[in-house]
Amino acid sequence: MRVDVSEMTEADLPRVMRLRARAWTAAYAGLVPAAYLDAMDPDTDARDRAGWFRASRGRVTDLLACDAEGELLGWASYGLPRPGEGPAGELFTLYAAPERVGTGVGRCLVDEVHGRLAGPVALWVLEGNHRARRFYERSGYRAEGTRRPDDYRAWGGPVLNELRYVRD
Repeated sequence: MRVDVSEMTEADLPRVMRLRARAWTAAYAGLVPAAYLDAMDPDTDARDRAGWFRASRGRVTDLLACDAEGELLGWASYGLPRPGEGPAGELFTLYAAPERVGTGVGRCLVDEVHGRLAGPVALWVLEGNHRARRFYERSGYRAEGTRRPDDYRAWGGPVLNELRYVRD
């Protein structure tokens, strides 16, 4: 399968938010409360993120992976690390369409990010997301011991932990 990677535009937000909602539902079912997943609204998310998308240019780059026909297969975003978080760059998001997980889409996007960022790269992943953790470990990342809470109590769930991974 041929995968083309290009930079996202604001016009791509609706389809990217639809992919994000599908990816979250597939990856986090049983981990994140169903009430949270059910409340995801891609149309609202696209509208809400438009201003942030414009304001983040120059600090964050969003990449799309598409097939030869233009079907959206995956999305990644990367950029400067959050204040006080150290390394040269951070991988903020990486999602593949659920039916494309395991086909190389995520690998293609991660390789593109690594080719664009010089130096160490960090990311955060939910502790219970074992599939993602294995993927990142195969991509050269290692858990470095830092945790932060991800609170789902407002949706009837627990406080989960995110783990910080770093690739030197």
